[in-house]
Amino acid sequence: MEQIVARYPRHAARLRSTLALAARVQSSPRVTPRAQAQEQSWRRVRERAHQLRTGGRRVAARRANYGAILKPAGALVAVLLLVSSFGGGLAYAAQDAMPDSPLYSVKLATENIRLWFVFDEKHEAEILLDQSDQRVDEIRGMVSQGKMIPENVLGALENRNRRAAAILMNRPEDTGLRARVLTQAQEQEDLLVALWQQVSDDARDEYTEAVASLHNVRLGGGAGTALVAVQPEDLLGGILSISGQVQALDDGRWSIGGVEVYIDDRTLGGGEIVAGLTARVVVARSANGRQQALSLISGGLFDGPDTGAFVNGVVEAITSEAIRVGGTWFRFSDSTVQTYDIELGELAQITIKTTEDGIVAGEIKPAASTRTSTEIRALTFEGTIEGDVSGSKSEWLIGGFQFGITESTVIDASAGDVRDGARVLVEAVNDRGELQASRVSVLASETAAKVVTVIGTFDGFQGAQWIVSGLPIIPPENGDEPQVGALISVETERGDGGDLTASGFFEIKATDDEDLIRTQGTISGIAGSRWTLEFGDVSVHATAEIAGGEPGVGQRVLIWSEPGEGGDLVARYVRVLDHESINDALVDTVLPAPAP
Repeated sequence: MEQIVARYPRHAARLRSTLALAARVQSSPRVTPRAQAQEQSWRRVRERAHQLRTGGRRVAARRANYGAILKPAGALVAVLLLVSSFGGGLAYAAQDAMPDSPLYSVKLATENIRLWFVFDEKHEAEILLDQSDQRVDEIRGMVSQGKMIPENVLGALENRNRRAAAILMNRPEDTGLRARVLTQAQEQEDLLVALWQQVSDDARDEYTEAVASLHNVRLGGGAGTALVAVQPEDLLGGILSISGQVQALDDGRWSIGGVEVYIDDRTLGGGEIVAGLTARVVVARSANGRQQALSLISGGLFDGPDTGAFVNGVVEAITSEAIRVGGTWFRFSDSTVQTYDIELGELAQITIKTTEDGIVAGEIKPAASTRTSTEIRALTFEGTIEGDVSGSKSEWLIGGFQFGITESTVIDASAGDVRDGARVLVEAVNDRGELQASRVSVLASETAAKVVTVIGTFDGFQGAQWIVSGLPIIPPENGDEPQVGALISVETERGDGGDLTASGFFEIKATDDEDLIRTQGTISGIAGSRWTLEFGDVSVHATAEIAGGEPGVGQRVLIWSEPGEGGDLVARYVRVLDHESINDALVDTVLPAPAP
C-alpha cells in the first residue's frame, strides 16, 4: 500500500481509504445465505425482471435509450454479486459507517444501488434529499467528536443535492418538492458556512463546490439555473461574518462597518440593502482577496447583527435538548453548531443566539483556556486601530501590535466603522509571538488612543518586565505584583517607543481559585444591583470591580462571575466596553431601582 501511495502522492488520501477497503473485502469471510433467503431473493429478481419486460414504465424508452437497459442491468449484476459473494453482510456492516471508515464507500454505493431500482422521479428526489440529510448528520457527528470534515462526505452531499435539483428542474410544478429543496439548501448552506474551520485542507475543493451549489440552488429558486452564480473559486479564501452600518460606494461595492464587500445579484437579500441600515453579511473571500457577500441579514430584534453575547464556563449538565453553564440552561436548535465532544466538568463557550422562540445555543466550542500551554496564550486586548483596514488586509495594527485577521475572524462593527482611530476589543491568542484575532468588536468608546488594556495570564518576569499572555509590560511604580499564573486585567499606557507601561492591575482569578464564569452581553435592564443581559441576570454588588466606565442600559459589558447561592451569578470583575448605548431600543426598558 505504501509503495502505491508513494507513486501517486497527489491521490494519497483517496488511495489509502480505497486500498484499505480492498484489503478488508479480500479478507472478509465468505458468508453463505440461508436457502430460504436465497430463494426469496431470486423470486423477487424474477418478478421484477418480468415487470420490466412486460409493463415497466420505461419499456418504451428501452428502444431508444440503451442506458435505460444498462442501468437496471448494472444494478442487478451489482446486487447479485453482493448477495452471492457476501450475502449482504458487507453492505449491512456499512450501514452505520462514518466518513472516516473504510466501509463508507460501500455505504454510498449501496445507496446508489437502491436508487437504480426507483423509477418514479419524485420518489427518487425524495430519497436523494433524505440521503443528503444523512450526510449532514454525518458531518455533525464528525464535528461533534472534534474531527475534521473529509472530502468524501462533502462530495456525496453535493452529488445528492445536485441530482435532486436536476429532477426538480424537470418538475417545476411540484411546489412541495421545491419547498423542501429550498429549505434544505438554506439549512445546509448555513451549517457549512459555520463549519468552514472544521474542513480538512484536502477537502477545500469539495467544500467550495458544495457551498456554491447550495447557494446557486437558492438563487435559482430551487428550480432552474440562476442568471448569475457563485463559483467555487469565489470561496477559496474562506468565509467571513461582518456586522455594521451599510454605506454605498460604487461599482457594486458597499461598505459594511467600514469593510468593503461586493453586494449584487449573487447576494441573497441583496436587493433589500439600504444605506444607513445596520446589517450582518456572510462574505465569501476569493483567493485574490475579493470579498463577495453571499447573504445579507437586515437589522431587527431577531435577525439583526451578531451581538457577540456568550457564556464561558464549566459544563454543569447536558441532555439531548439543552446544556447548562453558569446555572443557565441553553436549548439546542437545528442551527446549533457543536464543534467537540462535550463532557461534564469541561470548560465550554456557548455563543448566544436570539430567536423568535427565545434564547438558544448558537455555537458550542471549547473555551479558550488561559493555561493551554507555555507557547499559546489566550488574551483580551482593548486598543485603537492605526491605519486603513477597510480592504482585505491580513494584519491590522491595533494598540501598537500586529494582529492577524484570518478567514475565521468575526468582525462586529455594529457600534461604528472599522477605521483608523476606532476603539476595538480583540479576542485573540498569542501563538509563539504571533497574535491571531478570533473576533474584533468596535466599541462606542472615548478612551484615548494611547491607553491599552490587556486581560490575560501573568506569566512572570522577563528581566524587569512583566509578561502577560506573552506580551511585555513595564510594571507599575508602586511595586505590587500578581501571582504567577493568575488571570489579571492590566491598564497600560503606550509610550512614544511603543512600550506598554502599567498604571495598575486587578487580579480577576488567582491560581488556586475555582474556574469563574465569563460572560459578555448587552445590558437590557438595571434594577439596583441586578443587571439583566441576554443570558439572564447577574448580581453586581459594591464589592465587584467595575472598570472601563459607567454602566448603562444598551451598553456591552464583559463580566467574570462566581456562582452565588441559588445558582445566581455574582460578578467579581466587570469591564464596561461602551461609553454610550449601542441599542437605543433598549433604553426605554430600564427597570426602576427597588425601594429601600
